[in-house]
Amino acid sequence: MSLGNDFNTFSTGKSWTEKVLSGDALWRQVKKLLEANGASLPATPRRPDLRLICENLTGQTLTFKNPGDHSSKEESIPANGDSTAVMMMIKGDTLADQYRNAQTLVDRYDLGKNGFSLELLADLKNGHLSDLLAEAYGPAPFAAQSDKLKPLVWKMSDGSQQDIKPQQYQAASFGVRPATEEKVFIVDIPLAVHGTGTVGERLESDGIVIAVSTDAEGNDRTRPIAASVARSYYGAYFDTIPVATASPFGKVHSLKMQKPAPAAPVRALTRGKK
Repeated sequence: MSLGNDFNTFSTGKSWTEKVLSGDALWRQVKKLLEANGASLPATPRRPDLRLICENLTGQTLTFKNPGDHSSKEESIPANGDSTAVMMMIKGDTLADQYRNAQTLVDRYDLGKNGFSLELLADLKNGHLSDLLAEAYGPAPFAAQSDKLKPLVWKMSDGSQQDIKPQQYQAASFGVRPATEEKVFIVDIPLAVHGTGTVGERLESDGIVIAVSTDAEGNDRTRPIAASVARSYYGAYFDTIPVATASPFGKVHSLKMQKPAPAAPVRALTRGKK
């Protein structure tokens, strides 16, 4: 049952279409503006996601489908050789959430001792880990992947701080890699509405974030990111991203380079071992 009426100003068979701008076209203008001023797009630290690494100690090859569903083929983790570990990405909106969920898995299945067990495999296949596990794939070398986990101090956009220390067990480890750096800029499109004899009130918006990368052929590629999502990616570094002002028709008028980024997100912490 409808709770309201939907009125359309167009006659039957017609509809309106949103104005869609090209991220590539916006980037070309921003790039040209940067080059004209002898500048380049700075890199912004992006929050890494937590990884849980488990060795296969079952003595048999384990097969399963990645819950991330990137491929129709199954993952196959051998019990012998140089690569006998499973890499898992943990669910959680924040690093602290992911850390707690990883610890839950370690405790529930005694992963530190058992590694990637048959019990864990069964629950993965039955969908019982859908609230904790985002991805599981492999194979990977346990020691080499575990050594890539580093201490991280991450500053959130609200000013709080999260300290993530790697945890190393006999057959499992979890933690994060150092923050990667991504080239991004924000596109701000000023738009205001005025009333009868009033000044215009600007629509409130954080704009749209555009990430810039380079493909294997050396071509620039752009990816739009909603500002609300980008804040979770870049934390306190969101406020250091350059801001381009553009018209609703996609013409870039100016580019503001923001204040220097806060201190590096990585510092020396004692690595936890159990």
